[in-house]
Amino acid sequence: MSDLPTPPSSYGYGAATASAGEGAFHVNDLWRVIRNRWPTSITILILVMATGFVVTKLQPKIYESSSVLRVEKENRDLQVFANSLDGFDPIFFQTEFELIQSKKVLYPVIEKLKIADRLCRSMELPPGSLNDDQAFQLFRKNYLEVRPFRNTKLIEVVCQSEQPEEAALYANSITESYEGYRQKEITGRSDSGLKALDAEVEKQKKLVSEAAAKVEKLRRDLKIDELPGSSAQVQSTTLSDMEIQRKESQLSELRADMISRKVRLEKVADLTIEQLESTLPALQLEDSTTASTKQMYLQALQSVAAMQKQGYGKKHPEMQGAMKVVTERRDQLNKLVLGIRRALSIDLSVAQAKVENLEKEVAELRGQLRADRTDRLAPYNEARRDFETQSQLLDVLTSRYRQQAVESKIETRPVQIINRAEASVRPVKPNLKLNLALSFVVGIVLGLSLAFFIEYLDTSIKTMDDVEKYLGISVLAVIPRGAKFLSLDDPNSRFSEGYRILCAKLNLTGRRDVARSITVLSGGPGEGKSTTTFNLGWVCAQSGMRVLIIDADIRRPSMHRAVGLENTLGLGEFLAGQASLDELVQSTSVPNMEILTAGNLGPEDLGGFSRARFAALLEICRNNYDVIMVDSPPVLGISDASVISQEVDVTLLLIQHRRYPRNVSQRAKRVIEEVGGKLFGVILNNVNIKTDDNYYYYAGYSTQYGYKKREARTPRGTARRAPAPETVQEDSQSSPAPEAGEDAGTTPSRRVTYVSLPKEEDRF
Repeated sequence: MSDLPTPPSSYGYGAATASAGEGAFHVNDLWRVIRNRWPTSITILILVMATGFVVTKLQPKIYESSSVLRVEKENRDLQVFANSLDGFDPIFFQTEFELIQSKKVLYPVIEKLKIADRLCRSMELPPGSLNDDQAFQLFRKNYLEVRPFRNTKLIEVVCQSEQPEEAALYANSITESYEGYRQKEITGRSDSGLKALDAEVEKQKKLVSEAAAKVEKLRRDLKIDELPGSSAQVQSTTLSDMEIQRKESQLSELRADMISRKVRLEKVADLTIEQLESTLPALQLEDSTTASTKQMYLQALQSVAAMQKQGYGKKHPEMQGAMKVVTERRDQLNKLVLGIRRALSIDLSVAQAKVENLEKEVAELRGQLRADRTDRLAPYNEARRDFETQSQLLDVLTSRYRQQAVESKIETRPVQIINRAEASVRPVKPNLKLNLALSFVVGIVLGLSLAFFIEYLDTSIKTMDDVEKYLGISVLAVIPRGAKFLSLDDPNSRFSEGYRILCAKLNLTGRRDVARSITVLSGGPGEGKSTTTFNLGWVCAQSGMRVLIIDADIRRPSMHRAVGLENTLGLGEFLAGQASLDELVQSTSVPNMEILTAGNLGPEDLGGFSRARFAALLEICRNNYDVIMVDSPPVLGISDASVISQEVDVTLLLIQHRRYPRNVSQRAKRVIEEVGGKLFGVILNNVNIKTDDNYYYYAGYSTQYGYKKREARTPRGTARRAPAPETVQEDSQSSPAPEAGEDAGTTPSRRVTYVSLPKEEDRF
């Protein structure tokens, strides 16, 4: 037809915009997916949080108790001839931190409390299934945690158990075991040092006694008149005597230093490498190389412990590499410690060599003095000097012994218990609040992930850009969700505006000599084509156009329900030639609207949808109406829609938002084009405009602009028209004037006659 509008190349966003923005991504797209799929995300969130709550409630309750220790560094070990230093030593406290978790401290606790049997009961294993070593590994990994307080001398021992009293018992027992171990270690080293020092004192007393006996013997033999113990010189002192005295004084000092080194070496010789390593700082023998190597060794141990807590097994490549580093650092540290022990031995040998050399010098000086002197008192004076030297050395050793003995009797507390563990009232595991928070985060992540995954799998038409991208057709109108027959709804509802926009885009306003026939097709059932067909005809009738509604969906008729009529006779009877058109067309309560229902004859009674009869029907009705709306079945799978699309002037493709995959709409478009249908555009139906900003300016603006409910008015001139006598044409110029008493505003009834065409089966 000449007055048909040209199908628009684009409405809304426009084809150019869609092409330019194709593949572009915006944050609004994410927000759109979230708003569209929020029920899925909320469901997953609720399920995950419910699962977290149930799992938390089903888990056994774990109680935690802790005790706090203050660890002091003991510096009196073997400090016989050196001053002790006290200060914060990070290596020492790291060593004690590891010592608390070692077998030396934990094994007595495991044996005393029979932890192996307790673990068997808690793990529901047969008694005796775990030995002490296995119990040590499990207990240290799962039930014990030692936490040092940064830059302090405090260490916290934390134990966990399913029973609060048992957790407190574990923590206190470990604390007491460590305290006893430290006390025993310090006391043992002190007693061992006293014994060695006492032996040296006894040896020196014997030497002093021998020297005194020699002096006394010479005094008697030489008949020297001198009181026993007197220190007076019998002979005047010469320069040689003074030199001998100086050398003997040096010899006493060297002998005292040699004894100190000897005692230290004897004690160190009995220590293991680990014990010697812990003793080095107290002996002030730890150099910078040893300290740095020990620090690297402890760091390697910490790395292995951290990987064990993370779940790394012994055969994991990273764990094997870390263990290899620990072994290498341990070997380096052992070599350095053994080197220090060898250095102590060398120092003792050097001290002994000095003593021997000085003794030789003193002996030579004495020999020279004897040779120079001819008097008989020389042996006595020499013996007297030797006695005095041995007596001085005895006094030094005795003083040191008494000092060490007094210090050993002083009560030492290398470990002080600050806080003892007490039974906890509330469990620490499972933490309901933490688990719910984690469940909330996991639920949000899973819910959003599932929403985006479903959105990715959803190939339905979602936006107008999808229509233009996959179908190459513009969107004429967007119908919001919830639309129904306008004859049964408020005429001024927000849904009517979408159909008015569609009417305007189809250029249906105004009167014309020949009616335009329009059909609305869809790819699948239930997309809303019947509602759209009727409502488009309804808005056309409201604007003053003469409208005929033809219900061509003879399988599932619905138009009669929109106007409250019965579906007795209709299109089926006309196609079967059982009735004329003037007997079938019915007036409605809607002004300017008439309807041809589907009738009672189905496809099996008709023998197929006759294209010739349907074309004849449209030809008869064209001169009597402005718009002919044809309701049709789905275009896929039913041939009736293809026949209708061939005969009507305008075909509109209806797509329900997010219902069918887009290939359904693509196939529907292909079918319409293959049969020669005049596809004008797409109507996007049942759109939830609240969840998609893309449709705001198409369907949401009218709701904010303000459609108010108005009181329903009874339209004038809506009475059912009486059947008109059969005439071939309508003479609009000779229409009689309204009779007296007739409402001047009422449109006069038009007398229409439907002429039956010859029943030719194929006119085209």
